[in-house]
Amino acid sequence: MNSPMEDKPNNDEHGGDPKVHSQGKPDSHSSSLELRLKSAQQIALMKEPLPQSISQLRARKIIYPEMKDRDVLDTFRRLRTKLLQISAGENFIVMLTPVVPGNGASFSTTNLAVAFALDNTKTALVVDCNFRNPIQHKRFGVGGTRELIGLTDYIENPDTLDPEGWSVDDIIYPTGIKRVAMVPVGKRREASQEYVASAHMEAFFAEVRSRYPDRFIFVDAPSISESPDAMVLADLCDMVVLCVGYGKTTLNQIAQVAAEFGDEKLAGVIFTEGVP
Repeated sequence: MNSPMEDKPNNDEHGGDPKVHSQGKPDSHSSSLELRLKSAQQIALMKEPLPQSISQLRARKIIYPEMKDRDVLDTFRRLRTKLLQISAGENFIVMLTPVVPGNGASFSTTNLAVAFALDNTKTALVVDCNFRNPIQHKRFGVGGTRELIGLTDYIENPDTLDPEGWSVDDIIYPTGIKRVAMVPVGKRREASQEYVASAHMEAFFAEVRSRYPDRFIFVDAPSISESPDAMVLADLCDMVVLCVGYGKTTLNQIAQVAAEFGDEKLAGVIFTEGVP
C-alpha cells in the first residue's frame, strides 16, 4: 500500500503515537459562501455544558490547546489537514476501525474529532458504533453511570415513524468540549448488524451530515475481525482510516484488512501505541 505521507510524534502524555499514511482523493465540489455563512451562524448558536477542565481532559487522554506535549496536539492537527486535503475541504463521514481489537481506534476517533473542532468554523460529531464495546460516552464523561438513549433506540423507533419516537436531537449529547457532540450506542445492542444495515441508519447519517455544512462526522467502529458491522458501516461513510497498534499487528494483517476496504475507500493508516 502506498504511504506518501506520515507523522510520528513523541507523545508520552497521552500514551498514543499516531501517524497517518494517506491515499486517494474523491471527487468533490466547492461549498458556497452562503452555506459557509449559514454554518457559522448555526455553530455560534450551539449550546455547550460546563467546559471540561484541563485535569479532566488530561485524565481522559483528550487533546487541548494548552497541553504541554505539543507533538500529540500537532499530530492530530496534521491528520486533520490531510483528511481535509483528501475531501477538498468538504464535510465528510470518516470511520475509524482497528485492524485488531485494542489498536487505539476509540482514542484516535475522540482526538481527531476534537482536533477538527479546534477550528472554530467547524463542528465535530462522534458516533459510537462499537455496539459490543461502546466507550465514547466514558471517554467524554457523558452521562455518568446512566445508560443513555442513543443510536439503536433511534433506529428502533424513530420519530419519522412514531410521533412519540426518538428524534436525532434526542440522541446527540454535548461533551463539554466546544463544537464537539457525540451519539452513544444506546440501550439496545443486540442484532447490531440489523441496525447498521437498516434504512434508518442511512437516514440518520444523511440528516446529521446535512444539518451543518461544516460538520464532520467520526464513526468509532469495531474491527472487522470481531464484527461484520465495520464492513456495512464503511458503505455509509466517505472514507475509512485504519488504526494500528505498534507491536500488536503484523504487516500481513494490515494488508489483508486494507484490501477488504479497497483503495477508493481507504484514506490512511494511523499508528498508535494501542490506547483503547
